[in-house]
Amino acid sequence: MITSEPKVLLLILLALPLLATAQFERPRIEIPSVHALNIEDAVLEVAVEGLAEPWAFEFLSPHEVLVTETRGRMLRISLRDGSQRALEGLPPIATDKQQAGLLDVALHPAFDKNTRIYFSYTEADASGAYYATVLDTAVLDGDRLVQRRRLLTAEPYAWSPSNFGGIIAFDDAGKLYFSVGDRSEPVTAQMGGLLQGKLLRLNDDGSVPADNPFVDDPEIDDRIWALGVRNPQGLHFDTPSGRLFEAEHGPMGGDEVNRIRRGANYGWPVISYGRNYSAEHLGFTPDQSSAQLEFHLATDPPWVIGDEIAREGLEQPLYYYTPSTAISPLTVVRGPMFPEWDGQILVGALKGRHVSKIDFDGSSVRSEERFLGELQARIRDLKVDREGAIWILTQDGRLLRLFRDPALRRPERAVTDPGRAVYDTVCRACHDSGAGGAPRLDQAADWAAVREREIEEVHRRVLEGYQGMPARGTCYRCSDALLRAATEYMLRQVEPREVKPSPAAVDDR
Repeated sequence: MITSEPKVLLLILLALPLLATAQFERPRIEIPSVHALNIEDAVLEVAVEGLAEPWAFEFLSPHEVLVTETRGRMLRISLRDGSQRALEGLPPIATDKQQAGLLDVALHPAFDKNTRIYFSYTEADASGAYYATVLDTAVLDGDRLVQRRRLLTAEPYAWSPSNFGGIIAFDDAGKLYFSVGDRSEPVTAQMGGLLQGKLLRLNDDGSVPADNPFVDDPEIDDRIWALGVRNPQGLHFDTPSGRLFEAEHGPMGGDEVNRIRRGANYGWPVISYGRNYSAEHLGFTPDQSSAQLEFHLATDPPWVIGDEIAREGLEQPLYYYTPSTAISPLTVVRGPMFPEWDGQILVGALKGRHVSKIDFDGSSVRSEERFLGELQARIRDLKVDREGAIWILTQDGRLLRLFRDPALRRPERAVTDPGRAVYDTVCRACHDSGAGGAPRLDQAADWAAVREREIEEVHRRVLEGYQGMPARGTCYRCSDALLRAATEYMLRQVEPREVKPSPAAVDDR
């Protein structure tokens, strides 16, 4: 027989797992902006909170992350119970001015075997008045960093405590990409002998890959992979496409998202969709010994940032933001959780306090939509995990997880009219309201010109675009058959004669 005291102890022991689960239950946040994008079963939960000005994070495993805080702490955080442990072994970090501090963190591609990490930060010189962007590597041993080694100091040290860059990314071949900002000296971005305003490419030990674009040019630093950038705070290598994407702050307007190519020049400050913060006049005179890179200050003719938005030999951005939203992190959606967004670029905004979703088809941007503005939080970092969940680090100290909850998913219904389904999902936004001059579905007179055309001509215009309507009517992932079905559905609503549904549409739903 069990006495009453042991019974109580047994009940307490049995309840402990339930108490632990309740203690670390993750609160959820209402996200109408995501639901408005037809992701009605999306959920945003708080995985970690109470961070102090976080800057970046990286997954150690599905249950643990590293987080950097600007003021000089790197934390090892359990996603199971929320416990946080500060790592020992960090170097001295300049954290006293504006954007200075501990910056990015990334894992070696073979981290599971060597536990090596990479991190960036700002360092002051002996006087304490000048700063440089630094890249270090170390081995993570429990809660300590050991065997720390300097890979790069972006000299010369400069007066400005801003525009450090400092983003780290690895490609599939194990090459390391690292961004260095222009340090508030725009002209440096076009000087081949300086690292400022550049994207660098290194081996994992800091040495220079033999196939870097400028290894044979004695006037250009051979670590440079691309140049002409201002303050890159987003850098991501997308494995399925093999593309490297970058996000950078512009001046007043002109934040850019770029696809980075070997040896390319992205134009800053020669071309920009923004304006400089001052009315300072600059002039650039090409240096004939290295005309593709070198520009120097000149007084004649006067020149102002933003006077030019294009010039031969300089790359255009994939997308730019005017006015500036202070874009920072960047990633690409992959994985099974959000198949509607597969391959789309996500860009976080500091000033704008939202996430921007860019639909890039491999050659051009089709659309841009914004969500999570209801958080009213500066978006500091973005990652997509192996399951496809999207993780968002906010400067107010939270790590959030955006995922789908099967319990919220609507039961699937049989699609009896594919054309109407496409109309309700995509076409209704314009054709119910007449937005952009689109003919309204409830106004038959608006369709008079359309009804006079042959049906095949109508279909052609839908596929190719016509006047204010973009190609495929913005339903870029719809098949030709589904677009035909949607067109015929709309015509049936406004035409007195019968328009029979296309048989192909039934097979394609």
